[in-house]
This record gives sequence, structure tokens and C-alpha cells, in this order.
Amino acid sequence: MDSSAFFNEIAKKWQDIWEKRKVFDANPSSKDKYFITVAFPYTNSPLHIGHGRTYVTADIVARYQRMIGKNVLFPFAFQFTGTPILSISEAIKRGDKDIINDFFTLYKIDEEKIKEFQDPLKLAQYFKEDMERMARALGLSVDWRREFTTVDPRFEQFIRWQFKRLRDKGFVVTSTDAVGFCPNDNFPVGMHDTKGDVEPEIQEIDLIEFEGKDLVFPVATSRPETVFGSNSILINPESKYVIVRGSHWVLSKESFQKLSYQRELVPEREIEGKELLGVTVKNPITGKDVKVYPSKYVDPKTGTGSVMGVPAHEPLHYLALSEVLDEVEVIPVISTEGYGDFPGPEVLTLSGTKNPAELKDYIDSLYREEYYKGVVRDDVVDLVPDYMRPLIKERVVGKRVPEARKAVVELLRSLGKHDTIYEVLNGPIYCRCGTEIVVKVIRDQWYIDYDNPFWKSWTLKALDQIDVVPESSKRDLARAIFSLKKRACSRTRGLGVKLPWDESQIIDSLSDSTIYMAFYTISHKLNYDPEKLNEEFWNYVMLGNGNPIDLSKSIGIPEDELKALREEFSYWYPLDSRHSGRDLVQNHLPYMIYNHLAIFGENLVPRRIVVNGFVRVGGKKMSKSFRNIYPLYKAIEEYGVDPVRLALTVSSELSEDTDFDTSSIKAITDQLRRMYDLAVNVSKLKSSGENGLPEKWLLSLIHYKVREVNDLMNSLDFRKAFNVILYEFYDIVRDYISMVNFPNKYTLKTVLNIWSRLISPGAPHIAEEIWSMFNEDLVSLQRYPSPEELQVDGQALVQLEYIRYLIEQVKALASLTNKQPEKLIIYVSNSDELGLLRAVLRGLKDRNNLRELSSAIGLREENLKTLLEKIQTLPSTLRDFITVYSIDEFKTIIDNLNFLMRKLDVDEIQVYRSDDSSAPDIKGKKNSTLPLMPGIVIL
Repeated sequence: MDSSAFFNEIAKKWQDIWEKRKVFDANPSSKDKYFITVAFPYTNSPLHIGHGRTYVTADIVARYQRMIGKNVLFPFAFQFTGTPILSISEAIKRGDKDIINDFFTLYKIDEEKIKEFQDPLKLAQYFKEDMERMARALGLSVDWRREFTTVDPRFEQFIRWQFKRLRDKGFVVTSTDAVGFCPNDNFPVGMHDTKGDVEPEIQEIDLIEFEGKDLVFPVATSRPETVFGSNSILINPESKYVIVRGSHWVLSKESFQKLSYQRELVPEREIEGKELLGVTVKNPITGKDVKVYPSKYVDPKTGTGSVMGVPAHEPLHYLALSEVLDEVEVIPVISTEGYGDFPGPEVLTLSGTKNPAELKDYIDSLYREEYYKGVVRDDVVDLVPDYMRPLIKERVVGKRVPEARKAVVELLRSLGKHDTIYEVLNGPIYCRCGTEIVVKVIRDQWYIDYDNPFWKSWTLKALDQIDVVPESSKRDLARAIFSLKKRACSRTRGLGVKLPWDESQIIDSLSDSTIYMAFYTISHKLNYDPEKLNEEFWNYVMLGNGNPIDLSKSIGIPEDELKALREEFSYWYPLDSRHSGRDLVQNHLPYMIYNHLAIFGENLVPRRIVVNGFVRVGGKKMSKSFRNIYPLYKAIEEYGVDPVRLALTVSSELSEDTDFDTSSIKAITDQLRRMYDLAVNVSKLKSSGENGLPEKWLLSLIHYKVREVNDLMNSLDFRKAFNVILYEFYDIVRDYISMVNFPNKYTLKTVLNIWSRLISPGAPHIAEEIWSMFNEDLVSLQRYPSPEELQVDGQALVQLEYIRYLIEQVKALASLTNKQPEKLIIYVSNSDELGLLRAVLRGLKDRNNLRELSSAIGLREENLKTLLEKIQTLPSTLRDFITVYSIDEFKTIIDNLNFLMRKLDVDEIQVYRSDDSSAPDIKGKKNSTLPLMPGIVIL
């Protein structure tokens, strides 16, 4: 049987047993509870290995918490709402070959079934069932009684209640604001509506009007303070431009179409860019005439399609003008340390390139330096009309750029020459339908008011009481909360809950998924007509408001059932751990904290948020829109459940991205098979063997490994924890077997029982299989191993750790000399010299400094430094126990000669005491020994 079939057969066996015994159904009890959830998936395609990483991480925590004695609830649900499902359904309806081909070839869905997906609900229902099947196949320890979808009428009532409360508290408002918008689908978009799951970042951009006789050029700029040095208007001569009726604005055709979503624009006529060349307009600050010149570097899609030429501070402007003029006038505005009077031409010369892409980093660096270090020059006052000079001298000259920028914008406003537009800062971004996102100013749109100053400060304060893993994500969350603006929370199309007060609007998918974790607590008990689940019902169950007797009479739900629902919610809440991918730090996770505060108050915000990195395929983040999805079913089919679970866990730190790497999975697979084969062989042992020094060493060392793993699991360092369990445990057991002629069955059974419990959270199926060889019941229901289960024999530990260290030293020396040893000569220090080493180690434990230590043991500081460096190479267990237990190195080596010869594959080992005058001194190693650090000669 191949490995994948082997692991999957075992997985199915134990999953059926768990299901039959309802092992993971969780009900309130007297035990401490642990409530853990993951971000639920969109049901528009199968689960992929990116989902798998987040879900397995949460499952490891759930299983670990269960094994340390907690009553664990780990539920699961499915996201039907929003546009992702609708977008896929419509793509199939219009015959999108790429998506249909993916469904057929990658997801193995037959053509007739794919045709049904033109109905978005049928699409969602199919993938909901497929996702549940895969989540079960992955071995998630979920209470499946509580599953729901976001179009469940009971859930819809819950969300309607939430939004009424938000509106009543003033956190849902109507406003006119700029949002990312899909012109094709005609609704605002967020991250989950775009290809690549990109959240549109919208920025307000300054416009400065350069007015001529008949035309006005509104130039978009991020640097309005440089207007003093503007001596030209640059346009793209190959583009078409539109003259706007009334304002006489000149806009590129592309920007006209884009800006028509932000303001009312009526075209008067179109004109070729070439026809605008030579037109004269006035600089609104200096009053000087400037001409329109051509520039191939002007992007007609950016801003308004024209820019003010500032050749002193913009390399591309200087380059464009130098291509059409014999001599370029350069008017400096800003002085910056490290740059001369004319930084634009200077950067162009320094870069040695005229390629805009290659110039970008140089230009960005210049902008940063001028913004943070630049000061407006004194002589700009000479550039403006007399009436303006006192103001410029007072508010602009000598000021740093940020302050001068504000003053210039205020001046332009007072002159009536300033305006603003919005740009998608991180564009181009595309809707899932394929249309490029624009910015639209929407009037009377419903928003969740995330920039409400009271709510924002309350949320930032609440974040302080939440444990965020990794810690760096807490800083990212704080930044996200601080920068959040109003969010359009409703759409005119898609699946989802209708706004309670406006049924023409549907709540978007990132707004209805903020407190749904609370719904899990009672979802399995809501077998009522949804109409009964009114505001008063939710106020009582979720908030404890109202009288259950009166409520029972008004809605017809028995009083005892209402109280049971309230008790269930009160038992499980707050949420103990919320798990998601890093992409949700910018939206869902902050929204979750905001909404928990608004609805439940600060005592019921989630206690912990865990954020993991992405899984990459071929070095790229997976995304449905990038069509590089690695389905979870395929990974399990190819490699088996437990190897996939561990591969998603041990390949990188939790916060880091990880590549789904074939070599890593193979190593894990091989190691699991080794442990399984070992367990099978141990189960067949007839005799227990002796219980001597090797057995005492083995159990003592396992004691320390159990302690180490417990610490790592508590800190969610799963990578290190499972590497210790997978690899170090096996190496220790293998060394033990090499030490003895007949292994002790009882000792090995003890170790395997510990190992199967340790690995159970990560690889629960193989853990059950190995546990069942020696025990009744399920390993999933056992206590997680504690170091106290094993006694420590310090003497045995010191002696055999010394032998293992000696083996490492010989192997390292053989590798260094590139020589396979046939014979070894070993010189060991006299046992009496051990006292010096002990004194040093005790001094280190007492935190003595070098001088104190040198004085206490009578060793010169330079010699002590050398000894301290060598001490660091000793195993930590050896350093710890040698201060308590003595060792005769000579006798320890002699007693373990057979083990040493087998492990090192040598024919002969000669051992001498370094103070033995009759011993030969081969290669001068006799006098190079230190306590626990023998001299070694390879022959």
C-alpha cells in the first residue's frame, strides 16, 4: 500500500469512530471552556491548502486544549453572502472558458453539474457540501451540529438585529463618500469583491487649475508646494482629451470617464492631444504664462491626464522638456540636504537611465527626502506677485515641506484655483467580473462609521486586552484600526441579508461576518420559526435584557428553552481564540473588534486572535482570481491526511508564509511511517528486557522533551514543537535501541504512549492507530503528557548524554577532516578536574560576571573565556546535571564501547586518561583535554 492510501485509510477509520461516538460535540459543563473559531470560507470553489493551514492550526489548538482538560467548542459555518459566489455563477452563465475549465479539470466536476452553477444558490450549496466533506476528511475536531450558512433565515434575523443596534447607537450612518466601485456591476467593492482579494486604497489628490483664455488645465499633484517652480503643462500628445462643458476643464478621455463617477461632467467636445500643444495658461500662484508641451511619460489614465511640469524637482519632467526644448528653465523651490539646487536633473544624471521604471526608486527617494528634510527656499518670494509676498514670506518661506504644503493648498483655495479628486492608490484593481475599479462618490450610501472617533479610540483601547499571536500582528491591527474610514456596508445585488430599514440594499459579506461567532453558541438549538426570533429574542439571549416569562408569552418559545439558550451563550462567550489568515488583518479582524464592542461591550471581546501566513504555490500567494489554487482534496489524495496536516504546520513559523513543498511532505511521511513501524515492532516484543541505565536515561530525556514540547505548544510555536516530536523523539529511541541487546518493551510502550499523545493534535489519525496498539479508548480523549509522568535519573542522564555528545564530536571531526574513521583514540580528563567545570557552571547559574567567576575559581580571565566558549558546545541537559551528578568519563566510555563502535562504525576504540604517564600522546591530543571535552584522534 502506498503512503497516501495508508494514511487515508487510517484517517477514514478513526474519523468514522469519532463521528459515531460524537467525540467532538461540546455542551456546557462544570469544566473550564475553550471556544475557538476560524474565518468561514466562501462557498464558490473547493477548500484549498491555504484554508487547510488556518483550519489545521486552529484544530491543533482545539485538540491541545481538549487534552489539557478544557471543554472545547470548535464549530464551523459557510459564507454564502457577497459577490464572490455571484461573480462565479455569472461567469459560468456567460461561458467563461477559464473558470469552466478549472471546475472540470482541476475540481473534477462534470459538465452537467457545472451548468447548474448558473444558479448561485446551487453553486454555493454544492461547494458547501464539498467543503464540509473536506473539512471532515482533514480530521477537524468540529461540533458539526452547529453548522449554518449565511443565508439561513435564522442567521438573517440575527444580522438584522445586529444592524438595528448599530444604527440605534449611531454607528451605521448615511453619508456621501468616495468608495471603490465596479462600473459593470454597479456597486461598491471591497477586498472580497476583487481579483487577488485586494482592498482598494482610496486617496484624495490635490488639483491645481492652470487657466487660459478658453481652457483650464486641472493638474493632479501630490506635491502642490512645488507649484512655484512650475513652468509648463505636460500632456500625452497621442491621447484624446475632452473639454468639459461649463468649467472648460481639459481632461484625458480616460480620466473624464473615471472622474464622471466622482462629479457631474458633461462633455463639450473631444480634441486630439496634439492640438493642445502650444496653448498658453497661467500659473495660478506666480501669474506667469506657461505653455503646454508633449510628454510620452504622462499616463492618460492617471489623475487628469495632464501634469504641471516642475523640472527642478521631477526628473521625468526635466527629461520630457529636454526632449522638446533646446534649453530647459529650471526653477528650484525646495532645499534639501544631500541634494544641490536642481535635484531633478541631478537625479537623472545620478541614475544613468532614462527608463521611467528604472527611475522610480530614485524618484521615490527624492520625494521622501524632500518631504521629510526639505525646506522651502527664501527666493520663492521673488516668484509671486507683490500683493502675495508678505503671505508667502510669513507662511511658506523657510518652512518644512509638510507645513508649506498646507499653506499653499489654503492659498490656492482662497484664489479659487484648488480642487480635489480621488484615486485608487494601489490600482489598477479589477472586480471579479474583470472590470477595472474606479472611485465613485456615492450620495446617501449606508456606511459603518469606523472613523467615529469615540468608537475608534474605544477599539484601540480594547485591542490592548486581546492577546494577538504573533505580536507583530497586534501592531498591524492597531495601524489598521487607526486608519479605518467609513465602510460602505450595503450593495444593490448579490446574496445576503437585506437591510432591516431598506430592503433594496443587501448587507455586504465583510459586514455580516463580524460577530457571527456568537451565533454558533446557540445555532444547534434554534429549531423555531425565524419570525419568532425578533429583536426582543436576541436582546434577551445575547445581552440578557428583558424578562424570559414575558418574552415566552409574546413569541411562543417556552421559558425554559429561552433560559437554556441564554445559559449556553453565557457559558461559551467570549470567544477564546479567533484564527484567520494574514489578509484579514486589514478588514475582518478590526471589524470584529469594533462590532463586538458596539454590540456586547468590552467584557466580551475575543480574548485571543491568531494570524497565520499564507501558503504559497510556486512562490506566489494562492488566489482564485490568479487561478493557482491547490485544492485540499488533491493534496490529501496525493500525500495522505496526517502528512498534509503536519506539512502545513512544521514548514515555517506561524506568522511566515510557507511553500507547500514536496520534499518536506516526503520527510514527514517517512518519519511517521518509521514511528508506526517502530510501534508495530514494539507490540510484537515478547520479553521486557532489562531495566537498567539505558532505560533510565531514555525516560529521563523524554521527561525533558515533554517539558519542552508543552512550553512550545502553550506559546503556539507548532513548528518547533512538532519537529521535536517527529524527529528528536525518534532519534532518542533509535539511540536507546542501539545501546541495548534486548529493548525493554514496557519502557518503549511508555515512550510510544507519550509520543502518540504528543503528536495527536497535529497528526490525530496515526496517533489513534499507534495508541490503539497498546490501549483501550481514544487518544483524542486522553490527557496531554506532563513531564511529571516520568522520573528523572540524573546519573543515567549525565552518563549517556555524555556518550551522545561524544558521538556528535567524533562525527563533526570526521566531517571536518573528510575521513571515515576506522580507529579512535580518546583521551579523557581526570575525574578530579571536573570540580573546576562544576564551579564555573554553578557560577553561571548564579549570574556571576567574568571577574567574580575568575576570582572565585582562581582561573585567569582569558583562560576562563576560552573555557566558557567551549562549555557552550555541551548539551544543555549535560550542563544542567553535571553540577549535581558526578561522572567518570573513562568508565562511562568503557561501559558503552559496543554502542559507540556501532554508532560510529569503527573497528577499534582506545581510551586513555590524560594523566596516565604510560599512555602514548598521539597527535598531541593527550594534553588538550578538558572535563567533558575529550581529546579525539581519528585514524
